[in-house]
Amino acid sequence: MKNNIQTREYRLATTEVKYILDYLPKKMKTSIPVDFLKFLDKQSIPDYNPNFDFSQGLDKLKLSRKTKALLAMIYRNFICSEEEKIKYDKILNQNENLYQIELRKKYNPDEIFQKNKKETNIISNSKDKVQLVEYKESKFTKFINLLKKIFNRK
Repeated sequence: MKNNIQTREYRLATTEVKYILDYLPKKMKTSIPVDFLKFLDKQSIPDYNPNFDFSQGLDKLKLSRKTKALLAMIYRNFICSEEEKIKYDKILNQNENLYQIELRKKYNPDEIFQKNKKETNIISNSKDKVQLVEYKESKFTKFINLLKKIFNRK
């Protein structure tokens, strides 16, 4: 089920990318390999028509993450000059480093283990305060147990 959803999302993304590429200037579009354009045609959904409003600009469009990733890959691999690729790679590396720092803060393994130690100390301290309570049987329970003993002997 998950694969069907993922493949559908990718097919929607390829359809949106194909739609966006149709509005590119011819000079940019010719830098994209024909085989890749054929691949997009094959993967796209013919019934789906995104109908984007380009008057606001690409950054204002509501694109899925997969569509953005495909557009970024196309831009970097086919459209960018060598200088632009270097700048683009630096930006991607900076973003990746920031993301890794966020993850490190959020899921720092050192702090996780320290929290576990604190919890075990709290539990061990609470055990020290616990006292044993003597269990007293009620008269009714004694009577029931006596009857059980009598009937089990026979």
